[in-house]
This record gives sequence, structure tokens and C-alpha cells, in this order.
Amino acid sequence: MTNSLTKKNEISQFKRIINKFRYGLVLQVIRNMLTRLGIEITPYFWIQEGIVNIEIPIVEGIVSDYTVEFLDAKDMKIIGNNARGYSEKDFLSRLADGKLCLGLKHHDNIATFMWINLRECTYEPVNMPLGEGEVYLTDMYTMESYRGKNLATYLRYRSYDILKKMGRYKLFSVTEYFNTSATKYKQKLNPKKLKLVLYMRFFKRFKWSFTLKSY
Repeated sequence: MTNSLTKKNEISQFKRIINKFRYGLVLQVIRNMLTRLGIEITPYFWIQEGIVNIEIPIVEGIVSDYTVEFLDAKDMKIIGNNARGYSEKDFLSRLADGKLCLGLKHHDNIATFMWINLRECTYEPVNMPLGEGEVYLTDMYTMESYRGKNLATYLRYRSYDILKKMGRYKLFSVTEYFNTSATKYKQKLNPKKLKLVLYMRFFKRFKWSFTLKSY
């Protein structure tokens, strides 16, 4: 039993490594490793989404099998146990703080989810309050068994209409320069780049932020 479990874990770890190359996340992984050493060099785009009308993204499979809904406390245990790098406690804390979690379900299974902040942008290099009608979109995550089906793009597209019905017309987000996975799904939605910024922090003490380009 122990040997079988060890082998399963090794296969799972190998699959995650392969996925990093498959989805172009190698540079992002290297950046994250440097960050753990106290050296953070993060170029990122500050972008506005939902400006241009586009056609509804096509997903793999039958689109009517998917539903979009806000997730609640009972769902946090599920995504906390299955979303690598996150915990149920963290997710419950976000809900308690007033953040919204929008999910895409395939029948009863949570396939993809994203977080919505109505009060502030909590991305460390920015950290700013939001104005009336503004919203910050962050932390899109697709479960491993549902990746490669264009579900992140579809959920993001659906979120635009939902938020605008809530009176939120200015939709902002951050895309880190080396996060090619996030770049790919957002590009399909034709967002507007507002500026490219270089953020640097060394040993959690010294910080610099430079706007490299405004669009």
C-alpha cells in the first residue's frame, strides 16, 4: 500500500512538472523560487477588462453542462482540498472579508473559479482602494482535470456580464509578465493594457516600482 501511494505521488509530481512546461510557466516558477530567497523581480501589466464586446468563447464539450454561480462556504472545503497552493482556511477568510468567489461547475464538480474584490486591489505592488463602479479580478484557477478546455476564458467572459449587472463597469486585473498561462486566456478576451510596471523587492525591506510603459 505504501509503495503504491509513493508511486502515485511520484506520478502526480511528474505530471505537475510536465504541466509547467506545457502551459509555459517555467519562468514564473523560477521567479517564485527567487522570491522565496528574498529576491522579487516582478514585471506586470495593469489591465482593464470587459471593454470590447467579443463572441462567447467556445469550450471543449457541451457548454450547457456548465453553470456559473457564486460559491459559498461549503464549496471552500472542496476547492481548498483540490486547488494546489491554497487552503480552505484561506478561502473562508476571503469570504469573511467580503470577497466573492465565482465558480464554473461541470454538473456538480467545480471546474474553474476566480475571486472578485469589490473594495480594493490587494496585489502587493498596487494595493489601492477601488472607486465606485470598479472591481478587481484575481486568482483564476482551473482544476487539473479540467485544464486545456478553455474554461478560464469562458468563466472570465461570463463574469463581465454578471458584474456589470451589479453596477461594476470598470474591471481591473493584473497579469504578471512571466505568467504565460494567464496571458493566453486573457488575450482571447481582448483586454486593454494600461501600463507595464516593474516591481522589485529585496529581503522584504527595499521596494521599488517603475512604470516601464503606458499604453
